[in-house]
Parts: sequence; structure tokens; C-alpha cells
Amino acid sequence: MPVSRPTKSAAGTSRAKLAQQRSRTTRKTIVSAALRLWTARGFDEGYESTTVDEIAEHSGISRATVYYYFPKKEDILRELAWTTAEQIHELSLRSLMSGQRVEQVIDEIMQQLGTIVVKSPKAAVRRMLQIRDQAPDSIARDSAAGGMTRAFSVVIAHAQEAGELPREPGSIEIAEMLSSIAMGCIAKWSIIDGVELPNTLRRRAALVLAGARTAEQKT
Repeated sequence: MPVSRPTKSAAGTSRAKLAQQRSRTTRKTIVSAALRLWTARGFDEGYESTTVDEIAEHSGISRATVYYYFPKKEDILRELAWTTAEQIHELSLRSLMSGQRVEQVIDEIMQQLGTIVVKSPKAAVRRMLQIRDQAPDSIARDSAAGGMTRAFSVVIAHAQEAGELPREPGSIEIAEMLSSIAMGCIAKWSIIDGVELPNTLRRRAALVLAGARTAEQKT
């Protein structure tokens, strides 16, 4: 019996996925090397003094490749933020497939978000938030693509379709509230000691959902 061979389109898709995975791995390696260098030297000083050549050497990647992915050091911090948002978006999709109720899904997302963030140096998170605030287009990017707001809106829209939440406020509005609260909690954690980030995120998200349930009753 002849062995079937993959079609050209299937082979092309496979190559594209492989290239995408390699790109993600390379970017992750560069970000990890940069964070190690910046943190070892004291983040603020290290961020300013570390050169691209040093990042390339510690990541085992050529200088040209580092520049290709990250033309500026700020882009490395933006990548850190965007990677976190992507992880949350993927988690939201997996959680929906599990059949859990909306409270459980949002609680799990907030727990995971907090766990991811607290692994990063606080100084890095503070600088990342400053860069984000200076680039309003990053907020639009988050809403339009696979970012945090999009992750929340997918979950909320599904809950509204299933009758778990009222139709009003809309899914985007509730998602923006959750995203705004999350960023506020992260900012507070980055400047104040003793903040239990995962639990704070979970508690405030639960308040937003409770408010969404009662909002319709007041209209």
C-alpha cells in the first residue's frame, strides 16, 4: 500500500508553525537573558548600562538577531507584558473548554496572572507599566488581539450566552473593568511590600462579577 504524503498546504502550515515556535523560543531566550543581567546589576542601573552585545552573549544569540526582534530595550519589556497577556488568553480558552462556571474561570485566570507576575522583578514590572502608559496604542492592541482584555471578554461573552451573567453591561465593558483592576493591582504590588497579588486579583475580580450580576436589577 502506498504511503500517503502530506499535501503542499499541510507541509507549508507545518513549516510555518515550526518557524513560529522557533521565533517564540528565541524571543523568550533573549528576554530571559536581559532580565538576568538587569536584575544582577540592580534593575534600574542594569537596564540603563547593559548593552545589546552583552544580552546577545548571555543569550547565545547573535547581536543582529537581538536587534531584529528587539530594536530597543523597551521592546524587551513590552514583550514580557505581551507574553503574559498571551498566556492569560490561552488559559481563558482552555478554561472555557473545561465547562467551569464563569466565577471559576475568572478566579483561575487571576490566580495564574498573579503567579506569573510575582516571578518578575518588581522594578521590571514598574518600568514595564511606565512604558505601557507612555504608549496608548498598547491598550488598543490589547483590546483588538489576544491580550488580557480580549481574554476576559471571551469568558464574559460565553457566560452571557449561557445565561450565567446578564447581557448588560456588555462583555467588553466588564472585560475592561477586569483588565483595569488587574493592572491597578499589579501596579500596587510593584511599589508596596506585603501585597498578596494573586489573592488581591481574585478578590477584586469576584467583586466585579458580583456587581455585574446586580447591575441589571438596578436598571
